[in-house]
Amino acid sequence: MVAIIISVASSIISGMVLFFLQRFFKKKTKKDEERDAAKAKENILILKSIDAVGKLTYANAIAIRDGKTNGEMHEAMECYSESKQEMYDYLLEQNSKK
Repeated sequence: MVAIIISVASSIISGMVLFFLQRFFKKKTKKDEERDAAKAKENILILKSIDAVGKLTYANAIAIRDGKTNGEMHEAMECYSESKQEMYDYLLEQNSKK
């Protein structure tokens, strides 16, 4: 009788341990996936910002060379404003989670 009770108790304990381990690893996996998604979005925004600054620099160089602003300057400024707003929104989103 004692052997049956010990085996049942050990089965219950091992089942509980496995259940808690599985739950822990699922939560960890979910957090890792969220962090990876946030990092990917951050990298995309950084590349967009670099591209916008490059366009703005190029448009400035053309404007200085020709002595006047042109359509490229307006496009570059719009691109820069858009990427700046996206970065600001992303930073607000990330900091609100913490």
